[in-house]
Amino acid sequence: MKINFFIIMSALCITSLLQAQSAGITFKFGMGEQKADAILFKKDKQKINGIVKFPGFADKKVKIKVGEENGKYESKDIDSIQVFDENKKLSYTFVWTKTKVYKKKGTEFKIIDERWICKTINGKISLYISGEELGIKEVKEEDEKTKQKIKENKMQVVSKDVNHYMKRNKEDYPTLVSVSSNAFSAGYNVFFKEYGVYYFSDSPEIAKKIEDKEYKYDDIEKIVNLYNAKREKKAEQKTTKTKEVTKPASKTKTTKKK
Repeated sequence: MKINFFIIMSALCITSLLQAQSAGITFKFGMGEQKADAILFKKDKQKINGIVKFPGFADKKVKIKVGEENGKYESKDIDSIQVFDENKKLSYTFVWTKTKVYKKKGTEFKIIDERWICKTINGKISLYISGEELGIKEVKEEDEKTKQKIKENKMQVVSKDVNHYMKRNKEDYPTLVSVSSNAFSAGYNVFFKEYGVYYFSDSPEIAKKIEDKEYKYDDIEKIVNLYNAKREKKAEQKTTKTKEVTKPASKTKTTKKK
């Protein structure tokens, strides 16, 4: 059984009209109309600082407020948008980019025209999400060390359909690896099981757990973090080994006879 990729383009339902204000970010849960301090990077190398409305994946223009002036820029003229939190720390990056979807497992790809996707994890494999509307919401996450539930603000797709993309540094475009829904998600693991196994073929342990359904589509952040941690550890070990091999031999002092 295969899930039609275009399910991610299906009609979206709005779930809430609750509005709130928190830490410099304007929340409008369910509508995706959030704004935050950001830097808009144009393809002509121009940088614009202001309050940016988070773009949905198909938005052709981006709204930004600079001082008291409201403006719009064509998405095709923008490279990326860096979103900052209340401490002026970089939180997320929206990227206007082409993406890839599998035509056949591990053999062919179809290139999809530019859309807005949001990088949520940066590493050896970077993770991106996209959807009709995105927003930062307070969610409960399990602390890996204490196993207790903690609250944190995270970028989420606040409309129905959720798309996850992955990209290694050497890859040209992010690849769609998982589709799911904030509403009814039965059957979505079929897509992830088929294409997730291939995407992580360079990590047999992870691929096997996806194939055996030990890892499912909703474990995607955990999987990416695990992969990146393993690769970083491997790189550190390689660097340490190289330093040991290239370490110059100590010189033996000799005393001249007088």
